[in-house]
Amino acid sequence: MLIVLGAVCLGYGCALARAMHRVRSRSRFHMVWLVLGTALAVLGILLHALAPTALEDNAACRMALTAVRAASGMLLALMAAFVLLSCRIMATARRTPPAELDVIIVLGAQVRRDGLPTKALRFRLEAARAYLRKHPRTRVVVSGGQGPDEPETEASAMARWLVQHGVNKQRITLEDASTTTAENIAFASQFIDMNREHVGIVTNDFHLYRALRIARRAGVAHAYGISAYSTPWYLPNNLLRECCAVIKNVYAGTM
Repeated sequence: MLIVLGAVCLGYGCALARAMHRVRSRSRFHMVWLVLGTALAVLGILLHALAPTALEDNAACRMALTAVRAASGMLLALMAAFVLLSCRIMATARRTPPAELDVIIVLGAQVRRDGLPTKALRFRLEAARAYLRKHPRTRVVVSGGQGPDEPETEASAMARWLVQHGVNKQRITLEDASTTTAENIAFASQFIDMNREHVGIVTNDFHLYRALRIARRAGVAHAYGISAYSTPWYLPNNLLRECCAVIKNVYAGTM
């Protein structure tokens, strides 16, 4: 089982590496899958090799087998925790947001060098546009600064996309200084009444659980999620990265 799981993780990691190279992504998180796959495969091979010799009353082999079994159990327990947290993350994304929110905040993501939103950001913008069309009294804050490989701030690119797709620019407020999810929420909060207004957080499905936890920790009393689509092929990688980010944010005290 460990060898099969390892092979699956290695195959997925290699496929992700090719895909990331093709789109020139700056993310290197796919390396985690290669490390995980290698660890699972090595543990599986060691278990297969040590089990027969341990039966021959070889004390050293029995000790080694016990250590490998313990390491395998810990790794499988971590994977089970990842699956459970991922289920909770996706359950949050399935909730329907209430109608007539006062304001929605669209969280930024990478902008391409030609100024167009990446696929993940475009999904967020499409979800925001759909909500704004149904609820004409809702205003929107687009939140995101400028990364080192971006031609402009994410907020300005998002605002331009929304205007080009029929959203009145008078409804749009730009927050163009943030660089993390926690900063997205904190900096965008200056444009809303955190105690009274009902606020929608727009982001991709795998990111929504963490964003909502951060918003509520930051003092947004009435925060709701508006889930945007994400590419299914990348979902396992995105969920694993989100689980790591949840641990990081909990440790940092931002959620």
